[in-house]
Amino acid sequence: MQATDVFPQPAITQQAADEIVDQIIKIGQLSKLADNWDSYGGKAIPLKVCKKAANYLYAAFKDLTNELESVAMPFIAPANDGSIVFEWESDKAELIVVFRPDPQLEVEYLTVEKANGSEQEKEGVFNSSTAFVQAVKWFSVHK
Repeated sequence: MQATDVFPQPAITQQAADEIVDQIIKIGQLSKLADNWDSYGGKAIPLKVCKKAANYLYAAFKDLTNELESVAMPFIAPANDGSIVFEWESDKAELIVVFRPDPQLEVEYLTVEKANGSEQEKEGVFNSSTAFVQAVKWFSVHK
């Protein structure tokens, strides 16, 4: 009997774990932005928006880590309306997700598939973190 039979190897690397922790910390730091954070009237980002964004990103990481070789992490940025924007981009695809500060905390998306010099766009609203996870999987496969 080997040690790995008793204690299975972790499903993720330390680097991957560090990466998701860094991203979630970054999202949390966005809640510290005050009104006019960009000197152009940018609105503060509500904590509830940060929590939803962090929960969605964690769900994608948790669900896809065992399934995919690597889970692409997004570029994360505040928007001046109090939203949080996640962006993934490669030569073959783009995924943009916006966490809105509206009462419903809508999560909007835009996917762009690039092939043969043309682009196919699709936009909509995620109704659950499961749909978000599938979009991240789509990007990770198409990158």
